[in-house]
Amino acid sequence: MRKKIAEVPLLFNLNFILVCIFSSVAIAQTYPGLPTRSQNPLLQSYFIPAIPITSAEKWSFSQSLYITNTYQLEHKQQEELEIDVENSRLDFQATYNFKPWYFNINAPYISNQSGHLDQTISNWHNFFHLPNGGRDTVESDQLRLFYGHEGNTFFDIQQPAEGLADIQLALGYQVDQSTQAWFALEIPSSNASQLISNDAIDAAIWISNAAIPIASTSGYFTLGLAFPANEGIFKGNLRSQFGFAQFGLNYAINHDYEVIFQTDFHTQMLKTSDLEALTTSLQGQFVLRLNNLFKKHTVDLFFSEDIYPGHAPDITFGLRIAPSSNTN
Repeated sequence: MRKKIAEVPLLFNLNFILVCIFSSVAIAQTYPGLPTRSQNPLLQSYFIPAIPITSAEKWSFSQSLYITNTYQLEHKQQEELEIDVENSRLDFQATYNFKPWYFNINAPYISNQSGHLDQTISNWHNFFHLPNGGRDTVESDQLRLFYGHEGNTFFDIQQPAEGLADIQLALGYQVDQSTQAWFALEIPSSNASQLISNDAIDAAIWISNAAIPIASTSGYFTLGLAFPANEGIFKGNLRSQFGFAQFGLNYAINHDYEVIFQTDFHTQMLKTSDLEALTTSLQGQFVLRLNNLFKKHTVDLFFSEDIYPGHAPDITFGLRIAPSSNTN
């Protein structure tokens, strides 16, 4: 496992070079990726960028809803973790287009509650004879978020919390017809919960690219670096930077329907941790896009699965409404 994690920076740099090479031959179109990110409830307060929407319109607006349910218990050497929570995140995005520049704001509202879907998920696992991961040993509809390391308790939260999370402000530049470069800050919200805000300013830079479509299939990429402030629930144990990426394939069934497979990735954010929930993240998003349900807007229905098992929630359901206009 350690060897695989050590290889991540090299793979990340190679992918970045490939994106830069292919960007010169791509065609103009709106970046089609979903603004998904790790929905790990312990990392919600840290800046893992939501990819901004863009379109040919002066103003573009998007709303995304994510609902997750997680039960996880880990104990390795001097490190212990328990996650039992149902989390929802509602993102409101707006982008102002003043070519070749874009200004984007993303305001999330986060809620951490007891798990109303606990019994439903347990019944689903039992019906298909899937492992329950310890769910059957604890009561349903409970909430606990605990992390201890070397005898120190970083947090032990058993009360629900909700509120406006840290706000993303991003400035983008249209490099060519298919490539955008972005710089973003995440500024603290007024919410006092450390699971919702890390009470600090974080920064990130990235490049997004929509590749050449072949027949009914197209691809897209985002690669970047984030620079988190060493504050919040993991204060003193955060790395000065981490890499993040998004890769997707889009297949158009017809004019009305598209299917998308997307991966979201980030390197380990903590300086020291051997727990699966806090190491490298790699998730898959499975998406059905409805192009003509609303005029000039697409509707995305999706769910995610953890490709590196143990990092992300057991299940994430998502819904997104976004503009469908091209950037031409």
